[in-house]
Parts: sequence; structure tokens; C-alpha cells
Amino acid sequence: MLTVATLLWDANARSLPFSKMYDETWVNRLYAGFRRHLTDPFRFVCFTDRPRVFKAGIDQERISAAVPDYGTCIEPYKLGEPMILVGLDTLVVGNIDHLRDFCLQSDIIGLPRDPYKLSRACNGVALVPAGKQDVFKAHRGENDMEWMRRQPHVFIDDIFKGHVVSYKGSVQKNGVRDARIIYFHGWPKFHQMLDDPLIKEHWRDDDL
Repeated sequence: MLTVATLLWDANARSLPFSKMYDETWVNRLYAGFRRHLTDPFRFVCFTDRPRVFKAGIDQERISAAVPDYGTCIEPYKLGEPMILVGLDTLVVGNIDHLRDFCLQSDIIGLPRDPYKLSRACNGVALVPAGKQDVFKAHRGENDMEWMRRQPHVFIDDIFKGHVVSYKGSVQKNGVRDARIIYFHGWPKFHQMLDDPLIKEHWRDDDL
């Protein structure tokens, strides 16, 4: 079974300004997006710094760091499960069964190309096969982006062209097109875009 993982911790001195608005609402709406666009059962887990109240269907794993920082984003790899790992500022906008299948069948991690430097990876979304616990075990607090660039990987863009895209690097200029997952980074964030049809359609909690 696929695991979908994300992280939530209370903002601290290590948090950048664009990370300070996240709360349980973001987790609930992210889960709803995956639930709409995966046809088979999956596990959804949020790594968090303290016990939270989430909607039914969301599991919790305690973050090990006393003071989380962006390096904490490597921690979900310790699960060793087939996994799609995303940030809270992610929209799922189309069927992603094929991305699930990649995680279940591949033996190498899939990462997007950095929208600002296409020759290297970013970790806005990670498609992770089983057995990648060593990514976490060998991590010693390095910057999460740089750490993932050092791991063996393939580019999602080359396998599923246009299906996993940056909002600022692609959607703002070209529209949604055939995107299935849109990852955001920096500004803007969804709460600043509530009148945008993209946000209205895809950032919602189906149970509300």
C-alpha cells in the first residue's frame, strides 16, 4: 500500500516567514486532495511535533527533533514504505494512480527538476520506493534539498512530463495543462489566493 506523508510543526526561530501560517487545516485539505485523486486505499501520515486533532483517516508520527527545521523533512524516509512525500503547500489536481504505481514498482527515488535550474533536482515532491530508510539513517542535519540532490534519483519530469510541476515555475506562466500535482514554494500561499479558481477547486476539505 502507498503511504502519503507530510509534516507540520509549530513555527520556530528556524522557520522562514512563508512557513508560519500552517496549521491542521492545511493537513486536512491536503489529505482530501489525495483522497479525491487516488483510486486505491492509501495511508496518510503527518509527522508532527506534538499531538494534533486531524480528520479521521490521518495518522500521526512524532517528529524526533526537539526543535524541527527544514532538515526534518528527511524524517519520513525512515518509514521505508512506498511513499509520496509532499509539503503542505501542495495541490493534487488530477488522478495520480500512475505516480502511486511508480512508488510501488520502482527501485529509485523520483524528484522534480528544479524549475530554476533544470539540470538539478528539487524536493518539492518525492516519489519514494520501499526500502529507502538509509536516506534518513545517514542524514546528519544537512539541508534537505541538498541532501536529496545527493541521493540516487531520476527526474519525474522525464518520466511523467508535465504531471508534477511548480506553481511559480510552470503554472503561473503556462496554466495547469496536464498537471496532476502542483507544488508551491515561497510566496504566494493558498490563504493569499482564495479567489483564484485553482485554489477554490482544489484546496478544499470535502467533509466541510
